[in-house]
Amino acid sequence: MESGELFELIFNSIPDAITIINCDHKVVRVNRSMANSMGMEPEDLIGKSCYEVVHGTSCPINTCPHVMLMHDEEEHSAEVHEENLGGFFMITTTPLYDNGGNVMGSVHVARDITERKIMEEQLEQALEDKDILMKEIHHRVKNNLMIMASLLNMQSRYIEDEVAKDIFKDSQSRAKTMALIHEKLYQSKELKKLDAQDYMESLARDIYHAYIKDPQRIQLDLEVEQHMLDINTVIPLGLILNEILTNTFKYAFPGDSEGVVNVRFKGKENKQFLLEVADDGIGLPPDFPDKKTDSLGMRLIHSLTEQIMGELEINSDHGTQIRVKFQELKYPKK
Repeated sequence: MESGELFELIFNSIPDAITIINCDHKVVRVNRSMANSMGMEPEDLIGKSCYEVVHGTSCPINTCPHVMLMHDEEEHSAEVHEENLGGFFMITTTPLYDNGGNVMGSVHVARDITERKIMEEQLEQALEDKDILMKEIHHRVKNNLMIMASLLNMQSRYIEDEVAKDIFKDSQSRAKTMALIHEKLYQSKELKKLDAQDYMESLARDIYHAYIKDPQRIQLDLEVEQHMLDINTVIPLGLILNEILTNTFKYAFPGDSEGVVNVRFKGKENKQFLLEVADDGIGLPPDFPDKKTDSLGMRLIHSLTEQIMGELEINSDHGTQIRVKFQELKYPKK
């Protein structure tokens, strides 16, 4: 077999569609894959204008890879949708040079990526459907938790014992804390992460308005940095903040005493974070460290801090200061 015949055999056996075009936009050579995509024989395409057979136009178009190559004499690659060829193609256009180094045309290699594009579109649709489903789940969970909170509120109206009524109110606050998480997830573009600033500020204000009737007496000062946290961290962190603020608003300022409650949340290097709630109230009783697990609220704070592998610090020299230091963990993908 002569070299010319061998070249023709190899050239026509390549699955990618190959076209050689001169400076006048005329087809100089094509392989069988290109001709077959047009429903023609290779010889039928020789001498025809590329814009006519490929783009179906009567003159060159600016978006044609060959036109762009002739303008800047550089290789071009792009994904294109060619209706005349019946699909999507990855086209690479490379310049051809004569012996003097001048561009004399180009070589187009078109790889059919139609099946891949269809699969990508199907995958994108599936992911979109999944996101819609997850958002609907968060929306329904939030509604169910709010119904639970409303039922607890209604039931507490028939309770005369103040201790029992406080238990119902605390449970209602915890349900609202969880509901707020699912509401924020429903509104968020991400389904696994939440904006800590938006969530914590909303949560703190909700608890503040639930327990403080006179905003002139007790002030809430928020300084929360914006960080995106994994939902597995946000849920226990939100419950910790709920318990601390609930206890602070209930016990730190008895009678008509006035004061300020400060909420701080900031991030450090290596994904380390600090949540701090401080008040200038009456402080904790002297024997508090010995009874720190007597209340459900404090047991929850300790348990939830351990859940996020954090460190809990409680200081009551001037008012009360509670700090939770933790490092966000990398949770395995499910």
